Amino acid sequence: MKTLQELKNAVADKSAWILTIDVAKQLKGNRIATIYFGYHGQDGIDEFVIGDIVSEYNYAETIIEGFEEYGNQARYWDQIMNTNQINKMKDRMLLLTADGRNTHIFAVIENDGIFTCSDSDRFVYFIDVPNEN
Repeated sequence: MKTLQELKNAVADKSAWILTIDVAKQLKGNRIATIYFGYHGQDGIDEFVIGDIVSEYNYAETIIEGFEEYGNQARYWDQIMNTNQINKMKDRMLLLTADGRNTHIFAVIENDGIFTCSDSDRFVYFIDVPNEN
């Protein structure tokens, strides 16, 4: 796994690229390492094989634990959120790993499909990593 310093260096020397929906679709099935810059040095890194890109709402349809009374988390949202809030969840796209794990990075169309973490200006950068055999 790449280290935080290796990924910071890749961003600094421009060998890391900003991750977008279009790029992630092209790289589906490939292993990448990601970095985002957090508040006060709370930066995050991850390494994974790119899987599906799904809306936050559709992902919530798969979360049942804790929401059994409603059927799933999305059905719960349907009951407590207004239409505008639901539509925002449908427009927010999550990047999943090949094994279905939520990476907790997301993209919205208004931000040109750029993946971010927390704030819309905290871009997620990536480098290709050779697949393990």
